[in-house]
Amino acid sequence: MERIGCSELRELVSDPMDTVKRFLPRKGVIAFGGMSGSSVPKEFPRAMAKLLEEDQGYSLTLLTGGATSEEFERSVSRIARIFHRRYPFLSGGEHRNLANSNVLQFFDYGLYKFNRMIRTGGLGEVDIAVIEGTAILEDCSVIPSLSLDSSLSFVRMAKRVIVEINESKPRLDGLHDVYMEDSPIPLRRVWQRIGDIKLRIPSSKIVAILLTEENDSSPGAYKSPGDAETKISDNILQFLSQEIKKGFSRELYERGDLILQPGAGSLSSKLEERLSQFGLRVDVWAETLPVKWALHAGDYAKHVSSSALFALHGEEKYLHEFYETRDFKNVILRGQNVTNNPEVIQRLNLVSILQAINVDVYGNANISHIHGKIYNGVGGSVDFAPNAYITVIALPSTTGDGKISRIVPMTTHVDIPEHYVDVVVTEQGYADLRGKAPLDRAKEIVERCAHPSFKDSLLRYLDRVKEVGHEGHDLRLAYELFGDAL
Repeated sequence: MERIGCSELRELVSDPMDTVKRFLPRKGVIAFGGMSGSSVPKEFPRAMAKLLEEDQGYSLTLLTGGATSEEFERSVSRIARIFHRRYPFLSGGEHRNLANSNVLQFFDYGLYKFNRMIRTGGLGEVDIAVIEGTAILEDCSVIPSLSLDSSLSFVRMAKRVIVEINESKPRLDGLHDVYMEDSPIPLRRVWQRIGDIKLRIPSSKIVAILLTEENDSSPGAYKSPGDAETKISDNILQFLSQEIKKGFSRELYERGDLILQPGAGSLSSKLEERLSQFGLRVDVWAETLPVKWALHAGDYAKHVSSSALFALHGEEKYLHEFYETRDFKNVILRGQNVTNNPEVIQRLNLVSILQAINVDVYGNANISHIHGKIYNGVGGSVDFAPNAYITVIALPSTTGDGKISRIVPMTTHVDIPEHYVDVVVTEQGYADLRGKAPLDRAKEIVERCAHPSFKDSLLRYLDRVKEVGHEGHDLRLAYELFGDAL
């Protein structure tokens, strides 16, 4: 109760099961904050799963702030069939199976558009929003947790709000920049603050407060970094080092206007480790970041702005170190309505690192599907790709113990079209595609990024299709050579 300074709201501290029984609608929309496993509510989803296993007479739409946690997915998997729609991201579990069986209605929106649809009612009225905070102040405002994600949009549009106060985390006063407006965003620098340090929710909306001492479970979507991520990171930084030695990009870098968006998960973690080795100092702008970036804010990562901070498996020590230092001078958390805003992304001159399942020879990137089945969400990739100053697609050249190429003749699903892709990077090298025609792009990708085991087949394919047209394809040959990868 020490974390709840508002006497009016102390009376709302409730038992999770009682809260679910009182406020969960039988039909409607329920939204959970949290992203990349960070700050995803714990008590309400667990109680909801326990209650609804015994009563399946519910039909709900599930909204989340992004990729959830392993624990959250275990809870919703127990009651997966009570959800008939889900947006905007699948993080594994039974819902992925149901989506691929066309039982669960699922469509994956980019995170900026998702927030906009929430705010305009495009996905229906939000009946309940459940978010995590670290304290409630005397004026009844909330100090958020380590993720603002879509929570600002959820809270703004929800009829009712439930706040979980997580006492396993310290109070995070001063970390956040809460900007709730829809007007043009007055931000030109990573370090600028334009909003409030706390989340103001009308007290009439808050119907229950739950207490928890549970740590975040890991983000199921991300693995720990390995050798491939080290090589890919070095190739990205080699490209970036060359880029800032010449022309317009050098001018941007020297005046501090070249900003890095370092991707997500294990690659982002490895990029953080390798950045200082290349003598680069950059501002960092992201939708989600491993917390180790925040520990070095003010150093080679000059200023860090993200929508969420999280710890990968094996990197929990960085989270505890961040809690101990609590130095937020050069670190800011914002909502996705700001971090993923296309106008802001364009304004900041981002070098955006995005990841993919596979890339075709012309540079089209598939982020979300394997053999027609949903595997990942696009997240903010479709926000950053068309608006970044330089868009980099990074991926290992193979998968399946080296037996399957991730550079393919054609992708059977396209999330990011070639028109937005400037650079492709694998552990083999990088291909700068800017200003090149399709066949030249294709040769550059194959020669510099494909694994040696697959280069001859890809070159054979290119030799066949170069007479077909401006950007030719041969479906029969593509499946003959790379059927397993398509």
